[in-house]
Amino acid sequence: MSDSLYILGVVAATSCAAYAVGRRRGLRAGLFPAALRRAIRCVGLALLFWGGNVAVGAGIALLVRGLGLGFIWLYINTDVSVLVLSAVQALVVESWRAQHAAPPPPAPDRADGASVASARADST
Repeated sequence: MSDSLYILGVVAATSCAAYAVGRRRGLRAGLFPAALRRAIRCVGLALLFWGGNVAVGAGIALLVRGLGLGFIWLYINTDVSVLVLSAVQALVVESWRAQHAAPPPPAPDRADGASVASARADST
């Protein structure tokens, strides 16, 4: 068995276990596809941040070398910590985006008892 298949099997097993625990705790199955889309969006953001962090880091390393201020290995920019921190950046940006995408609170009712939405519908 290849290492890739082994890792995919482990991740699939823990994902199934997390799904089962979530269902037992009352999480709705119908919300799972939206959660999956959000996770994929986070992975995409993490890859964008990782690419940007590696590019900026390489640029700074080359600038430091070119100015004769020292020597920074380019390999340092591909350390796993850069990937982890890029994932944290993506989670923060995605959470920020989700907070702004939340629906606004409902409009208050008018004094005569009719809602603002029904008043708009009546006026058209």
